[in-house]
Amino acid sequence: MQLASTFEPLARLFGNAMKVEIGERPTEAVREIPADVVWYAYSCSQCGYCVDECDQFYGRGWESQSPRGKWYWLREYLEGREDWNQPMIDTFLVCTTCELCNDRCSAALPIEPSWMKLRGKLIHEDKRMTFPPFEMMGAAVTAEGDIWAGYRKDRDAWFPQDLLERHGPQHSAKNVYFAGCTASYVENDIGIASVRLLDEANVDFTYLGKEETCCGTPMLVAGKWEIFTDILKKNLAAVKASGADTVITSCPACDMMWRHVYPTWAQKLGLEYNITTRHYSEVISEQLAEGKFRFPANNLPQQTVTWHDSCHIGRVSGVYEPPRELIQAIPNVNFVEMSHHHQQAHCCGSVLTLIKEPPVAAEIGKTRLDEAVEAGAEKVLALCPCCEFQLRVSADKKQVPVEVVDLAAFAVKALGYELPDPHPEVKAQWAVFEAMISLMTPQGFADLMGTMWPELIDAMPLGMGGMMHFMGKNMPGMLDVMKPMFPLLFPRLLPMMMPKVMPTMLERVAERIPMPDYMAEQMPSLMPQVMDNLMPHMIGDVVPLVTDPMLDYLKGKNGHAN
Repeated sequence: MQLASTFEPLARLFGNAMKVEIGERPTEAVREIPADVVWYAYSCSQCGYCVDECDQFYGRGWESQSPRGKWYWLREYLEGREDWNQPMIDTFLVCTTCELCNDRCSAALPIEPSWMKLRGKLIHEDKRMTFPPFEMMGAAVTAEGDIWAGYRKDRDAWFPQDLLERHGPQHSAKNVYFAGCTASYVENDIGIASVRLLDEANVDFTYLGKEETCCGTPMLVAGKWEIFTDILKKNLAAVKASGADTVITSCPACDMMWRHVYPTWAQKLGLEYNITTRHYSEVISEQLAEGKFRFPANNLPQQTVTWHDSCHIGRVSGVYEPPRELIQAIPNVNFVEMSHHHQQAHCCGSVLTLIKEPPVAAEIGKTRLDEAVEAGAEKVLALCPCCEFQLRVSADKKQVPVEVVDLAAFAVKALGYELPDPHPEVKAQWAVFEAMISLMTPQGFADLMGTMWPELIDAMPLGMGGMMHFMGKNMPGMLDVMKPMFPLLFPRLLPMMMPKVMPTMLERVAERIPMPDYMAEQMPSLMPQVMDNLMPHMIGDVVPLVTDPMLDYLKGKNGHAN
């Protein structure tokens, strides 16, 4: 058995390479599920190889969250024994797209691409509700081109002034560095270190500056494909205008877009696409191998570090060795592997789990960080901004004694550069994000409305507010008679009430969420869009939560004077 266990991973690689046609493949959608996804659902052997390795399973403990559980549910749906509801939609949306299940599947089913196709079907086509924070991100991307609600005018504020002449937007080069949103607005050390490292390695490149837009990964996985299409067109036009033909990335999600997703979508949209994509670790590794760059001796203390293979740069793009070669080229570094690495590396738990269920994300993150501690590492090196954000939040929440450090930042510190500490900004942004996630739930909105009863009642159209005040004071029993009508009335009244109460709502939101000034300034334009998109889906869950508190207010039971 021990011998079999040793050779099993190698045998699985060969086994998964074999393709077998299973049964009669349907040619038409069934209950509006695409034909190929229908075929995969019935092709699943229910073997369970995917279950234990799925972060959604070991983060929650429910098999329904695993690929096997989802395929089983889809079969029940296809047979007419189940139907979509929001919790089941969320179950498919929350998949982190780590693609580990694709490698584990004994039938070699394209699991993650199938879930992506369902995202498009459910959200883009059927207009069902995506995760609420994605609505805020979508509004911010549409307005300013990034998911963090930063101003476009500030997108390039991080870029080192001394590199502007050699690598700024006015410089012409065949390579263009694409920073991404998080490196540009939150974890600035990633962007600064990446361009410093490329410069030290004698790589000629330019930078899009303010013309760069979010890569679109959040909008793709959110199912908001109309926004994603607009993003693709803007970024493609910006790179072509720069004269570059190769995009150098630091963020694995950005890399995945430029390397894999953009070419496919460009073909569908009839757009010319002649762009090559490389990660900076590939470029630096090549420069090291050719003797064009080396790390000099340094006086830094000996450090034991490990490497986190981010899913989108590893399993998606197959970039495993370049980051390791970069690490091992730095003097005074002892490199150790975690128990799950390369193709079998575990996901960090970001981004989808983090914005849907932060406590679950923390459990997944802790699982990964515990591997680093077990390996004896003092630091976890990573190159994905979202992995780093998630692992830092998890380390803080779960008190795991290991430091999370960006690969490029680690490398340029060995070259003598000082960088801004990303931790304060990560903590500040997470405080905003966590509060926003809590707000954008039925209970969160109900609690918010509970602070606004005078304004909400007065905003009711057709004199209904005055009538309800009168009944609360003189005929309280009539309010109880009307109670069954509220689920019908509220969805019709709220769209008319919302513009009148929006100023008060913005004040209450500002009291609850510690937003930076630039975000608070944009909320008057962002929040109405978010409410317009969320409330039609969420109102049915909100009304039962607000009905009794509203009646109590009108009857004078919670501080309202009749």
